[in-house]
Amino acid sequence: MNCLPKGAKGPCLEVRGLCFTYQSWKKVENSPVLTGLDLCLEHKSKTLLLAPFDTGKSTLARIISGLCPKYLPGVLEGTIHVCEKDLAQCEPWELLLDCGYVSQNPQEQFVALSVEDEIAFPLETLGLKREEIARRVDTVLTNWGLQPLRTSSQQELSGGERKRVLLAVQQALSPHLWVLDESFDDLDRSWRDYLTTLIRDGEQATLVLASRYLEQFGEIFDRFGLLENGKVRFGEKDEILQAFSALCGDELPNPLKNQKLPVKERHTLSCSSLMTVRTRVSTLEAKPFRLSVPSFQIHSGDLITLVGPNGSGKSTFSRLLCGLDEPKTGTFSLDGKLMGQRGLNRSVGYLFQNPDLQIFLPTVREELSWSLKRRKDLRDEQVQVMVNECASLFGLDPEETPSTMSYPLRKALQAAVYYLLDRPFYILDELDNALTYAVSLSIIALLRRNGAGILLITHDSAFASLVSETTYAIEAGILEEA
Repeated sequence: MNCLPKGAKGPCLEVRGLCFTYQSWKKVENSPVLTGLDLCLEHKSKTLLLAPFDTGKSTLARIISGLCPKYLPGVLEGTIHVCEKDLAQCEPWELLLDCGYVSQNPQEQFVALSVEDEIAFPLETLGLKREEIARRVDTVLTNWGLQPLRTSSQQELSGGERKRVLLAVQQALSPHLWVLDESFDDLDRSWRDYLTTLIRDGEQATLVLASRYLEQFGEIFDRFGLLENGKVRFGEKDEILQAFSALCGDELPNPLKNQKLPVKERHTLSCSSLMTVRTRVSTLEAKPFRLSVPSFQIHSGDLITLVGPNGSGKSTFSRLLCGLDEPKTGTFSLDGKLMGQRGLNRSVGYLFQNPDLQIFLPTVREELSWSLKRRKDLRDEQVQVMVNECASLFGLDPEETPSTMSYPLRKALQAAVYYLLDRPFYILDELDNALTYAVSLSIIALLRRNGAGILLITHDSAFASLVSETTYAIEAGILEEA
């Protein structure tokens, strides 16, 4: 697999004069996302393309893979050739062996009811024999540690498990070009290392698009590029990293360091002797998952990180702590008083790993004002002032439609909603995914402005070190202070 296309003479990917503007659903036309972009990748090359917050990174990935503008309407100019095929003359399914795409949001790519069906579906589309399909599915399930989950529904997978399924699909297909949009996000260290090896040693050309430079990137890339002002420029590694850091604001002071918090009531949220058991109802192969929490405590103003492998129970604990789920045994208390699920729900704001699960309304303004309009102490004029101020703080257009916004902006909207709710405690589940360090830190500082305690879940040790010196870890089903 991964041998060069027969008779291949040209580059693996050639983009010339690419301009793209999304279709506007408002009276005002959208500004171009990409303007005169050129990009050329040779077969077997390994390219890292760094892109600051909301600069068109995912748009470029979708265009290369043939999904945009076919499924995301807009005006496209320029030419794109993948393995010498003109994308203007191809349907996306015709590129299965030429270009594989993994989205930064894994849930938007799932089409099948189970893990093994998800991997088998594109292989069936290619018309492979049943025995070959079974062999490839079995191989990649083993490679990505998914054998116990082969019959599981994607609804019962963790974010990291979903990402591994999509990467397993690409490994089974083995296309000539891999386009990986933030594919290291959601993965724990061991699976990041495996993906690193797969890229470095693979025969495929690889384009990794990222909003952060991770330690796993190391020396696996032979080209380094920067997406800026709708164009791509290449340079030496140190030059590109320095320019990228400046664009992202990494040189700015960490807003969490010496952040002055108002002197208000201090609260303590704690739990003890928690135990929960979760069974994946869609499969009989995976053993029931058990999580035990002997004790956990967070105070107002605290910055705590929670780490652990994919599927270890980080999100499970979060759902318990915010009152979404009920533990089998154990108790929660706020300032020494026992607290049930309803009380936890009012005290703890939980920002889901996937922001789309918490965004429902047609415009940013409606999303931000929904909870405020239910407060009897606020007049409509006050609500609109608060919404406008909040939108400005988080870099949002109040009249924008969330469904047409980029994934990072939807994460910012999710955080802005909770900013207005002003909870005493927040759980931030993989907040840093698809965001630059500077943007992530500024969001945490805003949520913490009134002294809220923050529990951050992350797989990025470098980011964790910027946030907190206190860490809890989940190992072998037990959550304890590290």
